[in-house]
Amino acid sequence: LAWREKSKKHLHMTSFNIAQGIHAFDYHSRLNLIATAGINNKVCLWNPYVVSKPVGVLWGHSASVIAVQFFVERKQLFSFSQDKVLRLWDIQHQLSIQRIACSFPESQDFRCLFHFDEVHGRLFISFNNRLALLAMKSDASKRVKSHEKAVTCVLYNSILKQVISSDTGSTVSFWMIDTGQKIKQFTGCHGNAEISTMALDANETRLLTGSTDGTVKIWDFNGYCHHTLNVGQDGAVDISQILILKKTILVTGWERAITVFRPQNFNQFFIQPEEWKGGIQHHHDILCAAFLPPQTVVTGSYDGEIVLWNSSTESAHHVLHPDYQRLLKSKLDTKPQKLLSARRSHSTHPVADQSTMGVCNFEIDTEGKNAVMRLCFLKVRKNTAVTGGANLVSCGGSGYVRFWDIYKKQLLAEFLAHSGAGTIIMSTDKMNRYLTTGDLDGWLKIWNIEEYCLNSSKNKITKAPTLIRSFQPHEDRISSLEMCELGGQLLIISSSADCSICVTGVFNAPVWIFGQAKHWHIENYLFLPKRDTNLVESDIQKEISLFSKEESCLDPTEHSLLNKKNKDDSTYNVRPSEDINLGIKYKERSTCMKETQKPYYGEVIKKSFSAFRSLSIGVLEELPEVNKPAFLLDPEKYFRKEPEEEHPQIPEAPSLFETLKAVFDEKNLFPKEILDHERKAKQLCQEKSCEVKKNKK
Repeated sequence: LAWREKSKKHLHMTSFNIAQGIHAFDYHSRLNLIATAGINNKVCLWNPYVVSKPVGVLWGHSASVIAVQFFVERKQLFSFSQDKVLRLWDIQHQLSIQRIACSFPESQDFRCLFHFDEVHGRLFISFNNRLALLAMKSDASKRVKSHEKAVTCVLYNSILKQVISSDTGSTVSFWMIDTGQKIKQFTGCHGNAEISTMALDANETRLLTGSTDGTVKIWDFNGYCHHTLNVGQDGAVDISQILILKKTILVTGWERAITVFRPQNFNQFFIQPEEWKGGIQHHHDILCAAFLPPQTVVTGSYDGEIVLWNSSTESAHHVLHPDYQRLLKSKLDTKPQKLLSARRSHSTHPVADQSTMGVCNFEIDTEGKNAVMRLCFLKVRKNTAVTGGANLVSCGGSGYVRFWDIYKKQLLAEFLAHSGAGTIIMSTDKMNRYLTTGDLDGWLKIWNIEEYCLNSSKNKITKAPTLIRSFQPHEDRISSLEMCELGGQLLIISSSADCSICVTGVFNAPVWIFGQAKHWHIENYLFLPKRDTNLVESDIQKEISLFSKEESCLDPTEHSLLNKKNKDDSTYNVRPSEDINLGIKYKERSTCMKETQKPYYGEVIKKSFSAFRSLSIGVLEELPEVNKPAFLLDPEKYFRKEPEEEHPQIPEAPSLFETLKAVFDEKNLFPKEILDHERKAKQLCQEKSCEVKKNKK
């Protein structure tokens, strides 16, 4: 550091030493602070006049920090780490305000440049020849918020009929699903660290919360923590999913290996992870996992690979990918390894060096286009091993949903669910009839998959299943989805980065937000008379045919309500209480909507437009000459002022004497003499008035 003092000409210089070195630094002139991006995963704040130690240390990154920059006006700091995690810090309190991950291209070798435009609130990050732009949004929305901070995960407890939600502020809330009432709330569950995911045990009596502080905690519903699992080995990690099996707990999200805990060894409060016998089989971070009883586990990674494991032996035996598949060599298998679409040597030991893996003839996805964000088994389809058909669904990068047959190791179908929306997430009901997908813009889509991919075929299916409903209940990224059943009716619970949690039905239910002022009574809107489920599909087809007849712009050969090729055409903005009910006939829908009582919204949902299912624009015809109407040619005839009519004179009220006389006359109370004198007096008055008038004339 060097600076020139006012009274002296020479430069005054000083220096301080950082043992492991730094990648970058920035200086805040108003606060007189220097921020350094440390190789040791720390961001240090220095006073230029104190060289012995930093005045503050910002903890939270799980990889070396490569860029820092001050937000001068708000006294905040941006930091960016090698694992593509961006954090915003409050300098005064030395706390992480916001964390953004998995929004940048994946690359092992890149050079990063960092610039923040304070005037327009835009952050620029470059990755070699790519430039990423992050724009800050204003907090001017009047939307009701369920949490104070962004909601990260939502679960449903079917025993207690409660919704459990978590946010980035380490808060867990419990809600009644039938009324929307908040029952209780646990704050500071992981200190100030973000809760990234949650899970319930098999009996739904214990809650597991995973945090960016590298721990998973096991709670009861009274707020007592029974165990703390040390997932990150005393370091910060990005936990994306907790999968609970009969004898093991699997944790994934920040590395290529599976972290495993065995509950039979839970004899202490702090639990250390144990060794996963299968080693490392992925080339990139494992983002999600799913379990199919009795012993099948699948894991999905950032590069699109899905690895099939045996949970009993903890060994992997196959890899699925949209572009290839390959057979893994087991430790017990001495036969040569077979590669179906790619040839490569593979080691069952943890892969620490790319040189030990041989030459790959296939391209590994490093851009996240095929990233697997969610995996879901279709457990109802038990006979797929014999009859064929899809029993595994995956979704993630580029908005695609894929259906797999894990027995034949085949990709049966893939379709574009959300065009141009980036990564998506999904959820399905227990009966595997409906699939719900959500994207980064807050859109939800509900698909009917009950009859989709039931049989195997040589050709991959690219046609999407029937789209039941498409709407936008959130203003920002959908972070979690959950489908549950209440009183025989299916409900969809969604959480978002806009701090809200919504619940709605599959067909025509309104959208309620947890935390709104007035509690709802969900049974008044969902519990309609039960109908024959066999007639639902026929009603759907009848309604589609009616749409196609009434709207000539729709293609009569299309069997879907919406065109799935374009997001602008395939989604439409609707009022939550006026969504299409595919289970009710077309003629009955209008009467049903009139009878349905509208729920309380207040300032919950912004004004929206009614649905446009199709729009046809053609060439306008030339109009003939139009004659001016008569009222323009002769305006006086139509617009002249009418003479004001004289107001009729209001007759004077009768005198008090006449009023009393009429009353007493009816009852014969006045004597005859008085009446005669009164008549004579009246005659004299009239005569005198006549004489006066004559004299005046």
